[in-house]
Amino acid sequence: MQFLKLPLYVTLSHTWGADSDEVTFDDLTNGTGKEKPGYEKIRFYGEQAALDNLEYFWIDTCCINKANNAELSQAINSMFRRYRNVTRCYVYMLDVSTTSFTSNRPENNS
Repeated sequence: MQFLKLPLYVTLSHTWGADSDEVTFDDLTNGTGKEKPGYEKIRFYGEQAALDNLEYFWIDTCCINKANNAELSQAINSMFRRYRNVTRCYVYMLDVSTTSFTSNRPENNS
């Protein structure tokens, strides 16, 4: 059996505001939702992933078709695997503020 090698990706662990502020799977597939507050967070994390040289990111709230029960069940069952195989995990915490960001990444001296 040959296994598919997944590309490097980041996942977003987050605390969102109201459900109506979240960007959904339907919003993404229909090209809507850009006016929702949650869209700005998705755009920001996409840019951060690019800065970290990652092409892909996974956000459970909008990457799962919740209208499809089979897909939803499979996604929930595989959630831990998605997090286990992640290259990075970004965290958005609505109730935490900061005035600066300090990276714990080692400097690249090459």
